[in-house]
Amino acid sequence: MSIIAVRIKDIAIKCGVSEGTVDRALNNRGGIKEETKKMILKTAKEMNYQPNHLARCLAKGKTNTIGVIGINLKNTFFCMLIESIEAEARKHGYFMELILSKNDKKSELEAINHFAVRKVDGLIIFPVGREEDLTDILLGLDIPLVSVYNRIGCGKIPHIDVDCRKIMRNAVKHMVNKGYESIWYMDWGIERQREKKINIFSMEQRRCGYDEGLEMYDLGEPHVMTEYDEEKLLDIAKDAKEKHKKTAILCAYDNIAIKTLEIYRKNEIKVPEDIGIMGFDNIEMLDRISPRICSVDCKIRTIGQNAFNMLLAQINNEENIHDCVVDYSFTEGETL
Repeated sequence: MSIIAVRIKDIAIKCGVSEGTVDRALNNRGGIKEETKKMILKTAKEMNYQPNHLARCLAKGKTNTIGVIGINLKNTFFCMLIESIEAEARKHGYFMELILSKNDKKSELEAINHFAVRKVDGLIIFPVGREEDLTDILLGLDIPLVSVYNRIGCGKIPHIDVDCRKIMRNAVKHMVNKGYESIWYMDWGIERQREKKINIFSMEQRRCGYDEGLEMYDLGEPHVMTEYDEEKLLDIAKDAKEKHKKTAILCAYDNIAIKTLEIYRKNEIKVPEDIGIMGFDNIEMLDRISPRICSVDCKIRTIGQNAFNMLLAQINNEENIHDCVVDYSFTEGETL
């Protein structure tokens, strides 16, 4: 079904008045008889007249639209986060436009330019460009900004996330308290991201926390796997069983934990009897997997809600908008 926009001119012809008279009636201005105004408003309603949104936005200097530059939708973490931003924006009368950078700095810059030209009221960005790539560009836009996940413009662009470094230190502690003597760390693909010189602040903080946790609990040198390697995963489990050394795998995000569990189940390695697994993000999918993977609950929906409200505070010209660190908890499961 096609929808044909009704113009002021159409209402004027229908009512037998001038376009100026219709404009005065629709915008509640003076210089028009009350009975004429009522007739015009009644006719406009019957014809399903919709005001020109762009024109009204230009007049008000406000679009009631925010831009979000995400990374991708392959990771359920980002899907949940973006969905929560959109839901919170709608509650406050804002629409959200999403562009995905797909971990490409050029695409990210194109998205920034797109939103700048369209005069969005504010911008939430999951940065893939680094500090030196983006800070001056974003601050030059002179629009409200919030960064999520990776940090940029330290002290200048409000940032929201959990304290990944602290969490990973405490994740190691959590595993030690459960009797684990050896902890491997999985962060598949991080070296490719580093080679592309993109922003991996959040992942670097997680790795630092893991290293510090090992040192705090005297667990020896870090054991890190940065690329997917099924044979290596099987060797880790085999070695743990042969040496009777209680071993676990700490994953940088849940998708790795899910894949690791899948490999072990396929090869009849028992989790957690033979080896433990812990994820990071506590995505909703984990509730549908057996055994239920232990994970870090990053309060993803809280991050999304707070990200929009931090942006809204800036749009409303509130002052002293600070970085926000969201609380976390460990979600117990059956893999540790």
